Amino acid sequence: MIYPIKTVPVFKQYIWGGNTLETKFGKNIPDGFAAESWEISCHSDGLCTVANGEHKGKTLREVVFSNPAQMLGKDNADEFPLLVKLLDAKDKLSVQVHPDNEFAAKHENGELGKTEMWYVVDAKPGAVLVYGLKEGANEKMLEEAINNGTLEELLNYVPVKKGDSFFIPAGTIHAICDGLLIAEIQQSSNTTYRVYDYNRIDKDGNKRPLHTQKAVQATKYDFSHSCSDAGKTEMIDGGTMKILAQCEYFSVIKYDVETEIEIQKPTSKFEMLVCTEGKAVIKYDDGEEIITGGDSFFIPAAMKNYRICGLAEILRSFE
Repeated sequence: MIYPIKTVPVFKQYIWGGNTLETKFGKNIPDGFAAESWEISCHSDGLCTVANGEHKGKTLREVVFSNPAQMLGKDNADEFPLLVKLLDAKDKLSVQVHPDNEFAAKHENGELGKTEMWYVVDAKPGAVLVYGLKEGANEKMLEEAINNGTLEELLNYVPVKKGDSFFIPAGTIHAICDGLLIAEIQQSSNTTYRVYDYNRIDKDGNKRPLHTQKAVQATKYDFSHSCSDAGKTEMIDGGTMKILAQCEYFSVIKYDVETEIEIQKPTSKFEMLVCTEGKAVIKYDDGEEIITGGDSFFIPAAMKNYRICGLAEILRSFE
């Protein structure tokens, strides 16, 4: 049966997390504390299960690869290419960088690289994040700054507000700072090189390891500081839409649904939906599913056009 598949997230408890996923979205987070919610994932480090319908209780990987032609639009697919997360940054994340596909294949046992994008679901007043290095920075400057403890002077800080989006190509030095709730769409990879962690210690009294040499090698120093390729907001029947990111790995479109919008969906591609605010109903040929703030759905490739009805903010992503 082809239907919108609601996923059960996997929670990650890192030292910078908080309780916003529970207070804003009502998620049942462990111990009232979580940093990340892996919303749609077939990655072995955080494998989602199915919450609804015929496939309830199965892993998303089991369902997807039981029929990759119907689910992914590919007869011989052997990997799920994307991953969707929600991140609650009560404290600052480490300054980090992700490798590209070529570097990861060589140094990380064939793991994918990690290009990603961020959508700011919420932000405290005065919030900032790290978006690349200052203009003119090079490999020698980065390595020296890491070694002599002056890295923060080399970082490019940008102000952040609710509704902003950022495209983070692999090789970009970056960090989410405190007071931010972020939706992240990325390649399906969990490879991160930690550059700087503010000399913090974990619950066991240990500093988290750094990955200086790989980070310096993986960083790209010709990074453009344009925030994203986000388009202008366009009026459509039933609401508005805005393209947030487009690259070789994914496209992300934000919809502000005011009444009812129709998604013209090719049957050769799967899609992923995450609701960042409000409540709506996904209506398709064989039925309907409710989607509320914090919910995520995998839309199989074989599913045809569908409608989203209600009052909600929805991120739609696809290859």
